Amino acid sequence: MLEIRILADPDEDDGSGRTVEVRLLARPRADEDPLEDSRLFAAGDRDRIVAFVAEMLERHASRLPAPALVCCRRCERAFDPGAESERRRPFVCRTCQRTAARNSRAAAAPGPGEGLEVRFLGTGDAFGSGGKRQAAIFVRAAGSRLGLLLDAGPGCHAALRAEGLTSDDLGAVVLSHFHGDHYGGVPFLELDAMKNGRAEPLRILAPPGAEECLATLRECLYRNLPLRFDEEVRETLPGEAADLPAAVGGGFARAFAARHQPEAWALSWKLGLGGRTVVYSGDTGFSEELISESAGADLLIHECTSLEGLPGHTSHEELQAAASRIAARRVLLVHTGEDVLGAADLAFERAHDGLRVVV
Repeated sequence: MLEIRILADPDEDDGSGRTVEVRLLARPRADEDPLEDSRLFAAGDRDRIVAFVAEMLERHASRLPAPALVCCRRCERAFDPGAESERRRPFVCRTCQRTAARNSRAAAAPGPGEGLEVRFLGTGDAFGSGGKRQAAIFVRAAGSRLGLLLDAGPGCHAALRAEGLTSDDLGAVVLSHFHGDHYGGVPFLELDAMKNGRAEPLRILAPPGAEECLATLRECLYRNLPLRFDEEVRETLPGEAADLPAAVGGGFARAFAARHQPEAWALSWKLGLGGRTVVYSGDTGFSEELISESAGADLLIHECTSLEGLPGHTSHEELQAAASRIAARRVLLVHTGEDVLGAADLAFERAHDGLRVVV
């Protein structure tokens, strides 16, 4: 407990020489004697009062209780994460989370178009099972100059080049979460963009904390390397939709909560692009919301890490049990582990590196 009291109003000096008392009271622990400090000032002597408060705080800093408050990344309101049972970092207050959830209405249906080309650059798990690359899926609307990348695992820039593409062919990157096999390739895309003299902005849609995570990763891999092009980072909460750039054909990307790790933000994404709908699970435990969000979608790209249960991931056993309720027009499995790669008679089609589909 920390309390600072001013026992009169210092702004109401009527010239009578009144004094005010500034008093600090703190109880670091219930079993300790309280700290007390005070001093008298002439009423209205604001500068000296402020200086004294700062002096008291500095003098007793070692015994004062550490503040528990943090600021919401959205509304900047201070709140106590413990009181809100908030385990996620970076912090977003419950009010902002509820607001985003209320805004989770279905986005407008995409307009007519000629379809989407989807290239699976990396379909492997974090261990590179089966020699497969890590998560990266290139999506481009027919007739659009640029495409977008769903996740950017390490080596995604080389995988793009193997397909005759580069970072110049990207207008947006959509990240599901901040595990290395899903976003570790972003600094290499940035480096490639600078090498090519990129002039137009690159938009990144990602969970809260994106700017800090990307800056830290960039600094680790290429110390003191400044970006020489505009990068627009949009941190997105579950239930929020973001417009996609006109250069990729417009449309929307809407986030909803994945069930990957309780202490970190993880998102699944629903894309409306080129007159088609694509749902991407990212890494997630089995989710009824994914089933409902993908109903009627042209393509559901769903992780299938193992044959049987694995915390924070979806198993083939769970997908098979729900197969009759999954109503997407086509389902492709990614993030597949060794046991899934070696299995026959899977409930859905297994994607592989280099696979190209048109929806």
